[in-house]
Amino acid sequence: MASKLPADGELNRRINLRLRTDVPNASMGTDEVYSAGIWRWAKKEPIRSIAIRAGENTGEEPTDLFWVRWASGTKPDDITLAHVIDFGGHRFRVLDTIDVDDLHQFTRITAKDLGVIDVP
Repeated sequence: MASKLPADGELNRRINLRLRTDVPNASMGTDEVYSAGIWRWAKKEPIRSIAIRAGENTGEEPTDLFWVRWASGTKPDDITLAHVIDFGGHRFRVLDTIDVDDLHQFTRITAKDLGVIDVP
């Protein structure tokens, strides 16, 4: 079944795709450090499907889908579970990525809203 690809003008949200790394700290623990990331235009849509929201595939409850153009840095193999998306003062954990319909046009990122972040 083919997915409905974003139409012209729907990639109208600016997101920052960042890599999260845990680094040791002086307290013998770890601190989360985030890369500067890459800014991309995206389409954001909430997940409404009961089956997907129940987390049947990922074990976690996804909240949103982000669509970005398929390109260097945004191909499904480039985006790992260690990535996060910063958008609208919220941080989203990446749960899954796919090349929509294997067309090499769009990457769809399934994400979970982690809540509000401080934006400098």
